[in-house]
Amino acid sequence: MAAGLVALLVGFQAGGAEEGPPRAFLAALVTLAALAGLHRPFDGSTLGVGTVSLPTLVATAGAFPSLWMAPAALLLADVVRRFLRKNSPYSGPERRHLRRSLENAGALVASLAAGIGVCAALEAWVGTGRLAALAAGGGVYLVALATFRILDKKLRRPLWPIPWKPCLLPLVTDIAAWGVGLAVAKVALQGELWTATALVAGLAALALETTRHSLRHGVSRQRVQDLERLNQAAQGMARGQAGLGSVAGRILEECQRVMRFPWFQFEVLARETGYQSWWSGPDGHLHRGEPRPPPAPPALPGIHKRSTWMLLERPLESDQQLIGRLRLWCDPRRIEEDSLELFEDLMPQIRASLERSLLDRQARRDPLTGLALRRVLELELERMHHRACEDGGSFSLILLDLDHFKSINDTHGHAAGDVALADAARVLLDNRRDGDLCARYGGEEFTVLLEGLEGRQALRFADRLRRRIEQLRVEAPGADGEPVVLPLTVSSGVAAFPELHVKTPGELLELADAALYEAKDRGRNRCLLNLGRGRFESPEGEILDREPERPTSEVDAPRIFA
Repeated sequence: MAAGLVALLVGFQAGGAEEGPPRAFLAALVTLAALAGLHRPFDGSTLGVGTVSLPTLVATAGAFPSLWMAPAALLLADVVRRFLRKNSPYSGPERRHLRRSLENAGALVASLAAGIGVCAALEAWVGTGRLAALAAGGGVYLVALATFRILDKKLRRPLWPIPWKPCLLPLVTDIAAWGVGLAVAKVALQGELWTATALVAGLAALALETTRHSLRHGVSRQRVQDLERLNQAAQGMARGQAGLGSVAGRILEECQRVMRFPWFQFEVLARETGYQSWWSGPDGHLHRGEPRPPPAPPALPGIHKRSTWMLLERPLESDQQLIGRLRLWCDPRRIEEDSLELFEDLMPQIRASLERSLLDRQARRDPLTGLALRRVLELELERMHHRACEDGGSFSLILLDLDHFKSINDTHGHAAGDVALADAARVLLDNRRDGDLCARYGGEEFTVLLEGLEGRQALRFADRLRRRIEQLRVEAPGADGEPVVLPLTVSSGVAAFPELHVKTPGELLELADAALYEAKDRGRNRCLLNLGRGRFESPEGEILDREPERPTSEVDAPRIFA
């Protein structure tokens, strides 16, 4: 703005005006410049098509009137543009406020003053004709305007490289409009002021019609994008449920489709799952636990007002019961109004996705232990066996059985037995790898399905689980109501494919069961790996033969191809 005021004085002294044209002509010219300036194909910081009136304004009104009429046209065009965008649905927020418009007006004044000064100097000292002087002054005006745009970008973001294309591409419209404006100025200099006005009016009408189509096209395009984003989000939420962690990941992904936010938290508060929380920060990765966002959004590049978080918190309810909560920490300086509407439209899909996941969990999980049911194990075992046969992979199966569980129920009651089952299941869940399946096979028997592990690796894993269960301190209500501490041990049998060639997944279960019963026959609280043909291996590497009183089922030697 300071440069604009200095240039205003220079332009006032450089180009004295003769007797001015009618005020009605000047008012019409400024109004038409503002209306034509509504069409700015690449950017809104210059007059755009409205530049067509500047040569006529300078040629007929002189220096000083031009230096306040041109920025007045720019400010009027900005006001109208802001009004149209504000009242146009799906048009997005208007980011150029009054201060930004005044800065653009100051750059326009400074650039135009430089051009007027060169024009006046050429006419007074060199004797150049008025149109030639206007052409040269226009070149200086455009170069100065480009310089101001580059300096503005560099000062706002000093650490970023200069964006040459966004700086210079908008000036293509100004260059073309100045060239057409020279022809209009020639008509005005011949005394045909209202003919020149009619020419500018025709261009303004074309610019207005183009602006109208541009707004309608923008509305249609934005609606299509919004519908596509919402449809993709709904489809993502409706995909098959693979666990609450997967649901949290999909909710994060679909929320990112409709709005921008650096921090995210998804909480599950359902009674059957207990409290669970996932969060994501600026890195976009999903983590378990509680988020710790900073007290305020980070500073934006350039000069911006500091702000506080806009916290979007939405409860997720099912049958009037709170089952979850979603929180987004948004930077209000970077959020768009239509994003909030899309986010609200997405909430029913998020709620339905969580409900489906909880219902799917109830249908697939044992309510006492939280482990998968037997039918889930059988389906996954069949899938894993088929994939291993096709791709040549490996997998292992561990079958576990709590030792002397019947005596726990008979001595201390079924409530104590339920506590023992739940505590043992928690050990399995806490020590499994990502992707491992833990299931309750029936009664006091559990299974762990391990993809990608060979037999001896699975045997070491099973022995580690055995030691963890043995170290448990299981406290349960006794038959007389007094709490008792239950000694808890487990026996395990392990079978692996393709080390043991089986034609069906059920055969692998039978081989793991044979290893389990061999472990029980040898004293319980131990793990054995079935090697086939009645031979077993202990975690210490000892090879054991089946006890002679138990019949041996023949198993084929391992084969590479089925």
